[in-house]
Amino acid sequence: MSQNDAGRASRKARGKRPPRKDSGDRIVFRVTAEERQRLVSEAGEVGISTYVRARLFGGGVRNRDALRKIAALHVAGRRIQQLAEKHYVHESVIEVTLGDVCAAILGLVDELDDVVDGDEKADAP
Repeated sequence: MSQNDAGRASRKARGKRPPRKDSGDRIVFRVTAEERQRLVSEAGEVGISTYVRARLFGGGVRNRDALRKIAALHVAGRRIQQLAEKHYVHESVIEVTLGDVCAAILGLVDELDDVVDGDEKADAP
């Protein structure tokens, strides 16, 4: 590899990026400032296009925060399973940990119920 004037190895030239995959046709419609603000607040972190597509075609909108919490609970469940398989772990440690996980699951269920209830209220005329 050749070196530049500063004595460092020269960087490898970057190739061209591959062309973007065609994600479909674009549809543009106008909204008032109030309508846009409402869309932004209802869409949350999902993004307006994903939110509108889900509402229009009846698909579900993924709640990333809820999915992260579910993944964290899955990891916690696996760790509890590993604890339970070890003979030297006292039962009280497992019991306390299970109680914490159960409380977290109940909290998540309440949050998901609120999300579902909010969607049903938005669907009602």
